[in-house]
Amino acid sequence: MRTPFAARAVSVADPADPRPPLNVLHVGKTGGTALKQALIEHQDVSVYQLLLRGHEATLADVPVGEKFMFLIRDPVSRFVSAFNGRRREDRPRYYYPWREEERIAFALFETADELAASLSSDDATRRMSAESAMRGIGHLNTHYSFWFGGEASFRARLDDLFFIGLQDRLDADFERLKEMLGLPTGTRLPRDPIAAHRGPREADSQLGVVARSNLEQWYADDLSFFELCRQLTPAVNAVKA
Repeated sequence: MRTPFAARAVSVADPADPRPPLNVLHVGKTGGTALKQALIEHQDVSVYQLLLRGHEATLADVPVGEKFMFLIRDPVSRFVSAFNGRRREDRPRYYYPWREEERIAFALFETADELAASLSSDDATRRMSAESAMRGIGHLNTHYSFWFGGEASFRARLDDLFFIGLQDRLDADFERLKEMLGLPTGTRLPRDPIAAHRGPREADSQLGVVARSNLEQWYADDLSFFELCRQLTPAVNAVKA
């Protein structure tokens, strides 16, 4: 795993732009597409130079001393969104065909609950198939440590942390972010589900007790990181001196 202290991290900021750079990291399935859609329309008026990074950019790619921000989501909720999104190959906004591992996984597991519950199946073959699916389906197989490393490494970069947005209260957090960036009061997150890359309302999102318990074990480290972010958010998003 790459460390967030990569000495060779190179800034992608425009040196001709006098505004301080702000790296907007895009953690998959946390609301980042909607956020970027709103920010890109107001890049020119932001008091920060907004560097809208892709899924592949991590904290290791942000030079020490440059500000960064991100959105975060409860890992169990993120799992459901990721499963349903990849099941429909990310349509309708995008179209990313299944990889072979995903084709096999979705032939075996029709719902998020079915996959998660199978992680503790008494049938060893079924259980191993579920574990392979968790490692093969896009987003399900990418933990928060991919973007931020371990807790100690992340804490060491807190001086550079500008903002944390929580997906379950994104509208309210976005209002605070607008103030911090100096964006027009009328700036809004996209409401259209395609523009925001939100799944259809009818997507199967129910999890049983067994499925939820299994996911809490599978994503234990992610849950710890999510709770850390929840604890840090009030101070991080407070008025900056």
